[in-house]
Amino acid sequence: STSTIQAVFDAATLNRRLDEIARLVPETSLSVTGYVDIRSSGRPELCVTGFSIISVARRFLTPSVRSCNTEILGSALQDHVLRLRHIYIRNPVLMKLNSFRSQVFYQIRIWFETHGFLDFSAPLITPSLLYEPKSAIHVANLRKEALYLSQCAGFYMEAAAHAHERVYNLGPSFRNESRTNRHLMEYWHIKAELCSGSMEDIIRLVEVFLHNIWSAVRTSCDEVRQMLGCDTIMDIQLPFERITYRAAIDKLRSGGFDVQFGANIGKSHERWLTEHACERPLWITNKPKSLEPFPYSIDPADDQLTMTADLVAPNGFGEICGVAEKSFSTEMLDERLKEKSKTCSQPEYQWVRELRDFGMVPHTAFGMGFERMLRWLCGNAHVKDNIPFPRIFDRYPLP
Repeated sequence: STSTIQAVFDAATLNRRLDEIARLVPETSLSVTGYVDIRSSGRPELCVTGFSIISVARRFLTPSVRSCNTEILGSALQDHVLRLRHIYIRNPVLMKLNSFRSQVFYQIRIWFETHGFLDFSAPLITPSLLYEPKSAIHVANLRKEALYLSQCAGFYMEAAAHAHERVYNLGPSFRNESRTNRHLMEYWHIKAELCSGSMEDIIRLVEVFLHNIWSAVRTSCDEVRQMLGCDTIMDIQLPFERITYRAAIDKLRSGGFDVQFGANIGKSHERWLTEHACERPLWITNKPKSLEPFPYSIDPADDQLTMTADLVAPNGFGEICGVAEKSFSTEMLDERLKEKSKTCSQPEYQWVRELRDFGMVPHTAFGMGFERMLRWLCGNAHVKDNIPFPRIFDRYPLP
């Protein structure tokens, strides 16, 4: 259904009220009576025999709230549409994107439940940070000690996995990073943790996960991409391509980039790699330990690297997922904490260490930005349009 229908007001029947009808502004709410007539085109229309006004709209917006033009997503209208997001949420383009979000969210839950994962709720207020404090959002006026909005549910997920073996979490995470077309201050995180497996296993699981979700929403995905004017059809083929971090650095240098070992592979690097290495999603494996958080295991073949991998989507959509083998011994955790200038005596990490005092086993995890995943599937330019009320850096979050 398009959720719309043309209403025809019969002049002979409603002659006395035609002037009243003409003065109505779009978004006015009416209660109408009449009958449905099927037009020669096969589309139905409502022949109105009577109506009453429920609520009169008193303002008119430009562009129209009901405009089907995708310019509503453009940078020229960004501040206007964000400021009036509570009204433009009725826009057919945003409605389509939000409906698709809901459909994908539903399929994700089905996938996890049918693959033996338990839905686990993790706290949003925490003293324990996975990443550096400068990228965290501080919660003021609660306690003297520092508290933050969660950057990631990972610490709580590994505790839960040792109770339930396979757990997942769909919830918000918060970062204070940069204002780009793929960053949000508040975003939804797809997190999963398993008390088993290797990096190879978790990579294959993510590939199957993405392929199955896409297959389940493929028709809707094609409709959204057509609406947005995408000139390509989404087609996820397995397996994805892979390249090690070291090989990626060498390839970038051969392509003219001035990049050294230990440097972060940025947006321009990711795009070049996917354009020149493949046209499919690309795993960049075994990133340096200097770039990765402390809970992740060291590569036994190279102590400068970690057992981690990032999944980079092609065509400039960038990183959408990270996977890791996680440390399970106190010795490895203490070493990694020290590398990051943290100690196990800090209360915010003491409890994380205590988990390893009670028989922790090798475990794996993945984290995926939900809106980034949606943006890749939909093909839209900015991640702000994959969440109903986006929280963007350097913008007051209203509404």
